[in-house]
Amino acid sequence: MEKGFLFKDVYNNQLVGNMASNIVKSWGEFNTSSFVNAIISKLKPLSLSERSQLICTELFNHLPASYPKALAILINSITEENNTTDKKEIEGFYYMPIASYVSQFGLQKEDFHLSMKALKEITKIFTSEFAIRPFIRKYPEETLEYLHLWTTDENAHVRRLVSEGSRPKLPWASPLKEFQKDPSPVLKLLEKLKEDDELYVRRSVANNLNDIAKDHPDLVIKTLTRWNKTNNKGTQWIIGHASRTLLKQGHPKALELLGFPQDVQITVNNLNVNTPTCQLGNEIEFSFEIQSSSADKQNLMIDFIVHYMKANGRTAPKVFKLSKKSIPANGNICFKKKISFKPITTRKYYFGQHEIEIQINGRRYGKVSFAVK
Repeated sequence: MEKGFLFKDVYNNQLVGNMASNIVKSWGEFNTSSFVNAIISKLKPLSLSERSQLICTELFNHLPASYPKALAILINSITEENNTTDKKEIEGFYYMPIASYVSQFGLQKEDFHLSMKALKEITKIFTSEFAIRPFIRKYPEETLEYLHLWTTDENAHVRRLVSEGSRPKLPWASPLKEFQKDPSPVLKLLEKLKEDDELYVRRSVANNLNDIAKDHPDLVIKTLTRWNKTNNKGTQWIIGHASRTLLKQGHPKALELLGFPQDVQITVNNLNVNTPTCQLGNEIEFSFEIQSSSADKQNLMIDFIVHYMKANGRTAPKVFKLSKKSIPANGNICFKKKISFKPITTRKYYFGQHEIEIQINGRRYGKVSFAVK
């Protein structure tokens, strides 16, 4: 992406003009100049989502009042299908206002099946994961029937929609509170996708389970334990990726499931930082040694926890993955790791006392302090 490009500029004059041109080919009565002028005069100060919503609104204003007729025009204006599983291309955002059109204006009972078919076609080009959620809320049983049907669809994007659209805590979307309370309908869908051939789909399944684990850890562990009996490499990958939050939390059953028992015979020695004070904008290095006292090899999942100073004068822990290692009988392993305190957009640093703590197979071993100034 070229330097200085703002992501919201995906929605620009050219895209709006192209959309108008495509629609008029599908419906000759479409007033292209009115549509384009109504959008480009307001576009500049708006955010990405506001631009998408503006286009959606103007589609409604310029298409026939009949939803089935308007939807047919929009679907007929879609001329190409992206068959890859890599959704990084920004051109796909062309279809976001169209998906929004379906989710906002296709919620009447008589339009339900038309809308479902439309979302299936749109998701092949640009995900319908956000657009399908209003239908899950309003028509849960009917929408779940479609989702179950789509678990065996030949198109990977459609199968992924099943998992991604049903995530109780989908990022950048309002939660599906009923599924947060009772995720069993979602788990029935994921059960059918656990051996999917596409990593693209399996990653969504794992992310969904990881979300559910934040509210129902034991239920997810029970599911993954059962899945662990499945002789499928893809399913085994899901188990590991779906457990990542539980592993960071040191959940003993999750660690045991992945071969990292808590009753390891080790000590952590010589935990040190290279300086007692770190200037904001610089980095600090810490080091430590793990010593085994077992006569057998042991599998270790090694994390470190930074207790960051917050604005309220208290510290808050953040767990980071460090390494997975097998330590030999009576052996030792040495580690060094640097932590940067350069300002970043996703975390604000505060002056004061910080701590580093080592976590191995869910258990914590000692702390070392340093100051950020």
